[in-house]
Amino acid sequence: MKKSSSSTKARKRPRAKFPLGLSGPSAETATSDRILISAAHLFATHGFANTSMPAIAKQSGITPGAIYRHFESKAQLLVEVVRYALATLPTSVRVLEPAQLEASDLPEFAASYTTPGYKLIRQLSLEIHAAGSRARDAMALLSKVNEESARVVSRSISAAQSSGTLDRNLDPYFAAIFFQVTIMGLAHLDTLQPDLIGNHGWHDFILDRLSAVLGFPRPALAPDDHDAGLSDSAEFDSD
Repeated sequence: MKKSSSSTKARKRPRAKFPLGLSGPSAETATSDRILISAAHLFATHGFANTSMPAIAKQSGITPGAIYRHFESKAQLLVEVVRYALATLPTSVRVLEPAQLEASDLPEFAASYTTPGYKLIRQLSLEIHAAGSRARDAMALLSKVNEESARVVSRSISAAQSSGTLDRNLDPYFAAIFFQVTIMGLAHLDTLQPDLIGNHGWHDFILDRLSAVLGFPRPALAPDDHDAGLSDSAEFDSD
């Protein structure tokens, strides 16, 4: 019996987790990092405008006065949270390590934003972009990273075209921008279509459509997708 090719391997459904550093501060975490992690959580769940420095200090386990020894203002803290988030969110991990980015990973990567485990990531992605409009330094940092991200994704697509796995007529840069815009759109799921979060059918739709746009073969479904008890409304595990 011949083994199936890599393009037709059954994919496994992701059990999405928060990226390292966004799951909550521990007692062993350095004070400045605890502040950043706490601020990221509070900015994501309550918004930048509704989060106070004393609230961040309390969640970080320090006194309100102590927080100013690390960050002189909430505006400065926002810039550092943006920098921290960009270094820990999955998109930025790939950008910081471009050698690990393969174009074939892009559809599943975007589809992961439909899973329950990415809720904090979706919320923080939206908040840092919204809050960036209030802080010039944060917006400059976001713009720089977004542009670099587009270039890295574009290069991965170009590499796939050179190897013959993608349509050479596809504009790599436009495809990279489309990928970024798709992810930002999926970040709005919690307010636009919360019932679709964790929905297998929606996950597969995103996976299939992005694969089609990029010119990859339609992904094969994992065997458990065909189990009698699984419907399009089935949800991902959230743990």
